[in-house]
Amino acid sequence: MDQDTLTALAKRVDGMTSGDNAVDVLVEIALFTPDERYAAIRANTAGSKVICTTQDGSKETFRARDWTFTAGHRRNVSALLRARTQESTPC
Repeated sequence: MDQDTLTALAKRVDGMTSGDNAVDVLVEIALFTPDERYAAIRANTAGSKVICTTQDGSKETFRARDWTFTAGHRRNVSALLRARTQESTPC
């Protein structure tokens, strides 16, 4: 995810007053990092769950974590998203 998209998502989270599953899905995708098990992530067609592709190409569907459930969660995830923008800044 590019810097502008991450920043826009952080601003969206900042403006929220309650949790939102669709935003949780976007956050889950934004914070995803490939590892030894999962190679990729995307939203399902409805935008209500995430689909992870394993390294062997199989798909696993999950509910996104409750990133925006409470005000504290929203503050934390906004900070994580803003930190991710710094990680993707070229030197």
